[in-house]
Amino acid sequence: MIKKVEFKTYREMPIRPMTVGDMLWNLTGSWRNVRPYYDFKRSPCIVGCPTSENIQRYIQLVTENRYEEAWRTIIDNNPMPAVTGRVCFHPCMSNCTRGEYDEPININAIERSLGDMGLENPGWMAKAKATGDKKAAVVGGGPAGLSCAFYLARAGYPVTLFETDGALGGVLRWGIPEYRLPNGTLDKVVKAIIDSGPITVKTGVKVGRDIGLDKLEKEFDAVFLGIGLARSRSMDVDGEDGEGVEPGLSFLRKVNGGEKVDPGKKAIVIGGGNTAMDVARCALRSGSDVTVVYRRTVNEMPAIREEIEEAEKEGVKFEFLAAPKEILRKKGKLAGIVFQRMELGQPDESGRRKPVAVEGETIRMEADRIYSAIGEQADLEGISEAVETEWNLIKADEATGQTGRKKVFAGGDAVTGAASVVEAIAAGRKAAEKIIRIFTGRAESGEAEPATVGIDDINTDYFSKTRQTKMPRIPVGRAREGFGEIHTGYDAALLHREADRCFSCGVCNYCDNCWVFCPDVAIMRHENEYEINYDYCKGCLVCVQECPRNALSTREEGK
Repeated sequence: MIKKVEFKTYREMPIRPMTVGDMLWNLTGSWRNVRPYYDFKRSPCIVGCPTSENIQRYIQLVTENRYEEAWRTIIDNNPMPAVTGRVCFHPCMSNCTRGEYDEPININAIERSLGDMGLENPGWMAKAKATGDKKAAVVGGGPAGLSCAFYLARAGYPVTLFETDGALGGVLRWGIPEYRLPNGTLDKVVKAIIDSGPITVKTGVKVGRDIGLDKLEKEFDAVFLGIGLARSRSMDVDGEDGEGVEPGLSFLRKVNGGEKVDPGKKAIVIGGGNTAMDVARCALRSGSDVTVVYRRTVNEMPAIREEIEEAEKEGVKFEFLAAPKEILRKKGKLAGIVFQRMELGQPDESGRRKPVAVEGETIRMEADRIYSAIGEQADLEGISEAVETEWNLIKADEATGQTGRKKVFAGGDAVTGAASVVEAIAAGRKAAEKIIRIFTGRAESGEAEPATVGIDDINTDYFSKTRQTKMPRIPVGRAREGFGEIHTGYDAALLHREADRCFSCGVCNYCDNCWVFCPDVAIMRHENEYEINYDYCKGCLVCVQECPRNALSTREEGK
C-alpha cells in the first residue's frame, strides 16, 4: 500500500519546476528556411468543362447545404444547368481526379439537381434592368443564342432575340427527344432566361430572308449570329431523295413536335453521332426494328458513350464498317440498301482512322425506312451573301468573334462545325463577354491560370474507396415503351452522398488537418479561413504533407 504524505505548510512541499509565463517570446520562425503558404489551385474538372464552371466550388457548397449559392456559381458560366445536367457529354468527368482512384464524381447528376432546384425556385434568378446605352441583336434561339442573350442582358444591355421557328430552343427543342430532355423542363429554362433581363423575343423571323443584316447593323450596336446547324448533310447516294428515305433531323422534329410518325417495320439509321442514337431510339419507341450502320467501329463513334450503351440495352442493333452505296427500290418503293464494306486505314484530320473501301465486298440489308444522320450543316440562306463563309461555315476571328463586319459577331456550331450543346453555350457566353468588352472599352484579363492538381498531388490516405452514386432511372423495358424521361434524378440523400465523394482538388475545404497537425500551433483557425503565424512556423511542412487536397505550397524563405 502506498502511504499518503501530508504537508502541513506550503514551505514543506518539495520544489518542482513550473512555467509562470509563456513561450511567445521564443520566435521559432527564425529557424525556418522554407515557408508553407495557402495556394489554392485549379481542379481538373474545371479544365475539362467547356463552360469553365467552378465545379469544385459548387460541389463544396452542396456539402454545406448552400444550394442557392451553388446554383449561382453555375449560372455565372452556364445559364441552363437543368439542360446540360441532362444532355452534356460531361468531359469534366473524364478529367475527374477521383476517376484515377476509384470512380469519377457524377458531376452531371449533381449539376442536374442544382439546375432543377433553380427551376423550382424562380426567385433565385436575379432580374437585370437595362442600364447600358447600347443594345444588341442575337440571331438564333438555340443554346448559343440563348446563352449570349442571357449574359448581355445580365450586364444591363437590351437584347432582341430573333428565331426562325415559332418557339425558342433550337436543337434542344427539335433535335433532342423528350426521354432525354422533356419539353416542360426546356420551357422553364427558356422562360427563366428570357425573364432574367431586358430581352425581347421575335419568333418566326428568319434573318437573311425576312430582315437583312444591313438593317440589324443600323438598328443595333452589335449582332451575334448563333444560328447552329439546322440541315442534315446529304449521303450523296442515288435515290436518297425518294420515298422512304428521310433526314434524321426531319424525323426528330416530327417526333419532338408531337406528330404521329411511321418508322416502318424495319428501319436503318446511317451515322454514329448523337443524332443517329436519338433517331434510332425514337424509331424503336415508335414500333420499328432498328439497325444503326456506321462506317467505322464503335470505338470511333462520336456519340456519347452512355447513349450508345442505352440504345443497345433497349434493343437497337449495330452494324459497323459499312458505308451506304446504293438504295434499292421495288416498284418504286424502298426495298433496302447496299452497303460498301469498309476497313480502317490511317488516321485522318479528325485523329480517327479513316474508313477505306474493301474492294468487291458489299452487304445488302432490307428496310422500309432509312434515316440519314451523318452530320449537319448550317442554313446560310441570306447570311452567306452578307458575311464571309468557308466550307459552309461562318468565318469569325478566333480572338474577338468578329466577322468581317465590325458589328457582327458569330459563334457556336455555325463557326466551328458540329460540336455539343455545352460548347455552344460556352461560345454564346464568350461572345457576350467580347461584345461587353468592346461596349465598355475594358481590356481582357491577363491573369495567368493557376496550376492544375492531379492524382499524384492528392493525399489519398485520407479517402476510402467508394463507388459512384448512379443516377436513378426507370427500367429499360418501360423506357422503350414511351417517351417519358429515363433518368429521374437524385434525391437529397443521393445528392449529398455523391457530393461528399469529391476530393476538392487543390482547394481547401476546411478539414482542419493543417491546424490539428501543426506541432508549433502556428496555424490559426478563423471562420472558413486559416492563417499561418510565421513568427512561430519552423517550416517543418507537416501541414503541407498532411493536406489531403494539395491546397498548400512551399517556397524558399526570402523568395
